[in-house]
Amino acid sequence: MSSGMSEARIQIHLDVHNPIELMDLTLSFQALAFQYRKHLVDHVRSSGAKPSDEDVKLYITNIESNCILAELGSAVNILGSLFSVMDYVNIFVDFVKNLDKSISYFRAIGESGEVDPKNVGYSKAECGRVADLLDIAAKNTDGNLNISVLEYDEKHTKATSKVTLKVSYSSDEAYQAKKGALLAQKALEYKGEADYKSVLMYFYQTNIDDPKSGGQTGDKAVIKTISDNPLSVYFVSELDQQKIAYTLSDPENNPFKLSYIVDVNVETDRNDKPRAYRILNVSDTIEDDDES
Repeated sequence: MSSGMSEARIQIHLDVHNPIELMDLTLSFQALAFQYRKHLVDHVRSSGAKPSDEDVKLYITNIESNCILAELGSAVNILGSLFSVMDYVNIFVDFVKNLDKSISYFRAIGESGEVDPKNVGYSKAECGRVADLLDIAAKNTDGNLNISVLEYDEKHTKATSKVTLKVSYSSDEAYQAKKGALLAQKALEYKGEADYKSVLMYFYQTNIDDPKSGGQTGDKAVIKTISDNPLSVYFVSELDQQKIAYTLSDPENNPFKLSYIVDVNVETDRNDKPRAYRILNVSDTIEDDDES
């Protein structure tokens, strides 16, 4: 075992073929470290102990080229009073299993495009960290992200290391999980109840771009229950963005003869005057009656 470090290690293998920006690599390692910190703090507190800031840090013990291959370990001289040697292996295994569970969860959201903020069991910060961790693999075609738990013997050589656990994600899987983590993060920003439920909305003006969840938009809509004025409109759910984009681009539909049943939050100015709509859910589409 190397001086002062645990025999158990977390190995990160970024098997990608495009150049990696240093900032992206830093954010990826930082995200892993923050997630590990949360995991270890919860573990220590469950045993009745109280960790200090220094107790919950990961250290890079080795890094190689040929893509990016890094090993991370905990400091024995810090944690030795809290955990036995075997505990390091179990802690790392539990951490990677929990990480794999969260990535699988976000991947399902990314593939479906649907997320219920009430059922998201992670904080906005955790969603962001998972997205940062997966970012490099997600942006590289035909790449892979491998996360392993290794256990060395006293010789501490590759030939004598044992892989206790390994999880792998392709670039596509990383992309879908990152997408899902960002969708969940965005949904949590609007987790509150809708200001108005099941109200009728129709477009006053549409943009050539797809519907947006934020930023500048040319889409304006009217919800007479709230205001007679056309206001900028944003769609929180990516699935709803896709629904609206489809109806607006369908040549057989006149977007100005369609209405939508929506749940909405209203953004107001300092005088409490409505300025924008954030659509939380689109539940139905209604065609206007033909004029007789």
